Amino acid sequence: MELQSLVINNTARIEQNHAENTMTIYVGDSAQRLSNIIKDFPDNCYVNKQITGCGGTTLVLRNLVDYVVLVPYVNLLKSKVADNKDIDSINLIIRGGKWTDNDDEISEQLLDRSKPRKIICTFDSLPALMKIKGFNPSEFKLLVDESHTLVNLGSFKAPKCEFILQNYSKFSSAVFLTATPTKREYFPDMINHLPLCTIEWDNVREVKFNLQRLEKGVSINNALFNLCLSFLLGREEGNAHIFYNSVTEITKVMEWLSKIIGSDGKPAFNRDDIRLICSKSPNNEKKLDNKLGAWGLVDDVVDNPVGKLNFYTSTMFEGADIYDKKGKTYIIINGLRDYTKIDFFVLIPQICGRLRDSEYNESINILLSNVPEVASCTKDEWQSTVLTKIQGSNDLLEALNSPVNKDKPAVVKALLDSIGKDPYIFLNDDTKQYYVSDVALKSELQSYEAMEATYVVRDVEGVDYQASGFSASFRDLLNDESKQVQFTSPISGMSKLLSGYQSFSETMEEYVTAREKPDEQIYTLIDARNLVFRKYFDSLGADKIKALRYRNKDITELYEAEFSSQDNKRTIQARLALRNGEFISNVDAKEKLKTIYEALEINKAAKAKDLFDWYDLKMTKYKGVNGLVVTKIK
Repeated sequence: MELQSLVINNTARIEQNHAENTMTIYVGDSAQRLSNIIKDFPDNCYVNKQITGCGGTTLVLRNLVDYVVLVPYVNLLKSKVADNKDIDSINLIIRGGKWTDNDDEISEQLLDRSKPRKIICTFDSLPALMKIKGFNPSEFKLLVDESHTLVNLGSFKAPKCEFILQNYSKFSSAVFLTATPTKREYFPDMINHLPLCTIEWDNVREVKFNLQRLEKGVSINNALFNLCLSFLLGREEGNAHIFYNSVTEITKVMEWLSKIIGSDGKPAFNRDDIRLICSKSPNNEKKLDNKLGAWGLVDDVVDNPVGKLNFYTSTMFEGADIYDKKGKTYIIINGLRDYTKIDFFVLIPQICGRLRDSEYNESINILLSNVPEVASCTKDEWQSTVLTKIQGSNDLLEALNSPVNKDKPAVVKALLDSIGKDPYIFLNDDTKQYYVSDVALKSELQSYEAMEATYVVRDVEGVDYQASGFSASFRDLLNDESKQVQFTSPISGMSKLLSGYQSFSETMEEYVTAREKPDEQIYTLIDARNLVFRKYFDSLGADKIKALRYRNKDITELYEAEFSSQDNKRTIQARLALRNGEFISNVDAKEKLKTIYEALEINKAAKAKDLFDWYDLKMTKYKGVNGLVVTKIK
């Protein structure tokens, strides 16, 4: 292939270094789309495009070459289908997600060669695609989108990634595309001979990180909950896009939010302001339904508009396009949990720039609890740790293949169970033999290199950048407290309030403190939950409440003695139904008021003189009975 023949824009150029087995495509302005610069990617190469949102997938879906485009997630598949379904110049063929029972339709579509054939397929569905009648991989060029997932075994679907590595050479040529930096030494063995093709951009912007580390023992969900409230209550400008790879943890935060009830007895926040996007697996849907009920629906990235809060699991970390000019990016990482800590190593460069048109795309906020193990290791120490893990996998296989164990069914079963849970052991589909992938070691070592990386994003036209934060490696951010930024904080006791476990006195004390500061965010939240604290504070004042040591019984009794009957003035007048000039005996007045107080739950002893609160009266005696005559209704 003549590389320069791929160039459309005369200002771009492609250079090749055979000695180093590299290529470089100089493309110019980062605000441009690749489809306006080149016709196609070079054959058989590993492309580091460096920034997201530059249109790499769109380039191959709309050019003149027959392509199979592999994507790791169903949401990414849906996004690419939505972007290209109305393009008349291509023959779009879909496999994956809801498009799985369509083998005959695909066979028919493959026969139409009047337009370039473009097959969009999930990683999961490639084995099925390879078996469809009429599909010949040698007729197609292959694009493996988000190809760093082939190295990142910890993220997901490792067997499917292995299948791609074992079968990519059956296509006419292949391109592995990513925005996540991958050193050649960490390429899987099956593709390490491919040239590394780097796309160089002009006027990119270095990402500025705001990294907040939580103290040991501080709940990351509690701090996240406070951040969510800042957006829902309008204290923080724009919309929050929260990347948190745990449906379980997101569910906890949403459950707290759903329990905040306003004075009308309805949820204080509108579910339409909160978007949740994750895999629509039966397990996730059951979990969400059990915990959130009507709030537990999974939103569609294509159809649903952005909300004030937008939660994303790993299904949205890569490849998907999010448009929100006022969107702010937050990455939540718990170093103790494998499924969230991997974001720190490999997926952050994918999340950077995921909001395509945001005026805040240069600024990334990271909320971190429990520093990952790799952050405190030297490279040699980390390599030793990883090699120990890999050796454990090799020991399992050695035990399984040992002649000593072959006649021990219970031992073999136990070994197979362990192998099934081992993240580094795979079954070769052709030989039916288990093996430890070379990618296992490389993926773990790459995570160390990611600690040293810095990242860039493309320029967004028309944005006046004034982002806060620090352009530094993660290791620098973690080890230099002067480069750490607090952008949220846990609310003391608030999660207990929302769960119904916080005592009245705790909440009353927190409310008084918030009103005196003033801290509008906290007292507004408590008002949304229950207006009784506002009522007591406005009526009695801080000093009286403090003197009563925030005790519910004492505060309630004082309030009712001073104010509760006045609150029910019109109701009491209506139930007494006294008219001007009417006489009522003291005994009757006391009995009627006693009945009314009990009905209205007014904790006050009924007395005839209470009538003076609602009427002008004249004391008199009628037929020898002491009583009162109404002279005016107040």
